[in-house]
Parts: sequence; C-alpha cells; structure tokens
Amino acid sequence: MESLVIRKAMVFDGGRALAGLYDILIEKSVIKSITPYDPDTKFAGIESIDADGKTAIPGLMDLHVHLTWNGGADPAEDIRRENAEEHLLTTVGSALKYLAAGITSVRDLGSPGDAAIFVDRAIKAGKFQGPRIFASGQSIIMTGGHDPFHGIMADGPWEVLRAVRRQVALGAPMIKISATGGVYGRTEGEGVDDVELRQEEVDMIVDEAHRRNVKVTAHAIGEAGIRGCLKAGIDCIEHGHCITEDMAAEMREKGTALVPTFYIYQHLSSSAEVPEYARKKAADIIARHRNALKWCHEAGVLIGAGSDAGSPYSPHPSLMEELYALEEGGLSKEEVLTAATGNAARIIGVSERLGFIKEGYLADIVIVNGDPLESLSALERPAHVIKDGEVIF
Repeated sequence: MESLVIRKAMVFDGGRALAGLYDILIEKSVIKSITPYDPDTKFAGIESIDADGKTAIPGLMDLHVHLTWNGGADPAEDIRRENAEEHLLTTVGSALKYLAAGITSVRDLGSPGDAAIFVDRAIKAGKFQGPRIFASGQSIIMTGGHDPFHGIMADGPWEVLRAVRRQVALGAPMIKISATGGVYGRTEGEGVDDVELRQEEVDMIVDEAHRRNVKVTAHAIGEAGIRGCLKAGIDCIEHGHCITEDMAAEMREKGTALVPTFYIYQHLSSSAEVPEYARKKAADIIARHRNALKWCHEAGVLIGAGSDAGSPYSPHPSLMEELYALEEGGLSKEEVLTAATGNAARIIGVSERLGFIKEGYLADIVIVNGDPLESLSALERPAHVIKDGEVIF
C-alpha cells in the first residue's frame, strides 16, 4: 500500500495521550505526518480509516514469550518429547496468533534449536504474516542449568564467550542467560535462589555482547544472582522476584530494565492445573515479587510488559493478562500502556523506529474502540491492525 490516512483518531503516542483528535498519514511503511484533525482537510485518492471514537496506539509488544512452548499442561515435557520439526511447527503456529491481538512485536527468550530466529526470518521474507520477532534463540546456561531444553550449556569464561559469538553470528538481536534457577521446567535439581552462572561467566557474556552492540537479559529470580547480573552491567532482568529496595535504586542509576512477568507467577501459584512442584515454588515467592515491582516502580526503573506466554495454561497470546496484572500491581493505565509500547521498544533497543507514533517511525499502529486510558479492556478487540504500513485488518 502506497498511502493510507487514519482520520479523527485519539492518539496515545507510546508515552502519553495527545490532546485532541488527529489525522495520521502513512506513506509506504512510514508515518509521514500527524496533524490535528480538520474536517475541511482532504486526502484525495488516499485510502482512509475512519477512527472517530477510536484510539490509535503503537503496535503492542510482548517482551517475554516462548513461541515454541505450547501453553498446555506441561510445555517443557512436550518440548523434550518432540523433535526439531515439531518445534518449528509449534513456533509458527504460535506466531500466527499475535497480529490479531494487536501485538506487532514479540521478544522470544528461548527456543530449542533457535527456532524463533528462523521463523522471524521467514516472516521477514514474506512467507507468512506474523509479528516482528526479536529472538535470542537458545539461552546461555551452565551445564544442567535452568531450561536445558533450549539452552547452550557452557562452563567457564571461554565457553560462554563462544556461546555469545555463536548467537550473535546467527543473528540474535539479544542474548538471554539463566543466572539463577527457576520455578517451572524441572521437577527437581534447581531452586530459585541457586546462582547458576559464576560472576566471571556473567562478566564475560555482558562484555562480549556489548562489544558487539547486543543487549543481554537475564532470567534472574534469587537475590544473589540478580546482584551478580547488576555488577556485570546487565541490560535487563526478567522476573526479578527478589529485587530489594536498594537494588531497585541501583537499577535506576545504571539504566537496568525490568520485565517482571508479573501475571504468570500469580497464575502458577494459584492454578491447580499446573505441575505441583511449580505451584509450590511460585507460591513461596509471590510476596517478594510484589515488593520487587513496587520498589522498581517507585524508583523509576524502566519497566516493560512481558507475559511468559507458552508457559503452563498460558496460551499465545497472554499479554492482556500481564497488562491487567501490572495495573493491579500499582502501575497507572498510562504506565501499563507505555510498558507495552514505548518502554518495550527502549528495552529491545529499537525506540528510534518502533514503539511510538511519531513522524518518521515505522507504521506499526493498532486502532482500538474507545480509550484504553479509561479501561485497558479497550485493547482486547482491536478494530484495525497495521504493520509496516500494511493493513492486516
């Protein structure tokens, strides 16, 4: 499509609501102009979308998904049982579900055989429609570490160095590490407080990735593991249950972001359907998670929205559940929406071209009925989704 105009829209630009109504002109894949609505202005020969009573927002971004996880009763066990071809098919099937929900970008943090990287290549090549996938591919873990079914096992500084270089050469736009044990994935053999990478290993990963202009994010639940990540200069913490008040202040000072995946642990702790070992471990750390989010919010830490979709009974997509959970956890509606748009783009490292409705930015735009700053439920059924200037519906 050469040109498109969205007329008479309320606008949330990725950080704030703009006063008044606007016309948004898109040329090819780029936002050309954003001008106050004037009924006398004509856009002759240009396809238009009437957005009266609707709000235009940047395409939503989910910062923590696992497209190869199927969201069933025990996705980790399914991954162990299935072969590489089945992994790839599951990844494609999951990716196909996101645009309809207004989610134009996802950050996939761990896929067996780097499946999500290859699916992203297929989408970019036009083989099928799907979201932008910013995929780490396999995570870097110690031998026997968290989520071994999608991890590169590496021990010592030189092995983790090689693992970083492997993922960067493959095209991964970020590196994912498992700094601590986790709640779900293995019935025994790991605890949330276990420090799974030594300081010299984390230091090497961060240093090498940064030398290559690639960000690093860490699965990190326990306090000691989080402190080690902060010492190394990590870019982002995933989960972060045991962040303390002083650590939140350190994160703000260093510019370290948090993707709390706040909903999924409430879900794991309270659902009788999830594996018992995961339910018990999640229940033990829920209170600390709530405090961690509170302290990071109060300190002004950059917070992004990530659902951990694909986890037990957490189907693709699950971003709305995370947005509601963040609001319940103390963020305002504006902060929640920013966490899934402008902040998300900053955390990925693409805020110069995505995450905002601004002139010169790529036209990933979702139009919703009503005003999501009055009720987040307005996001649940998008009226129109535009990606790269193309109207998906």
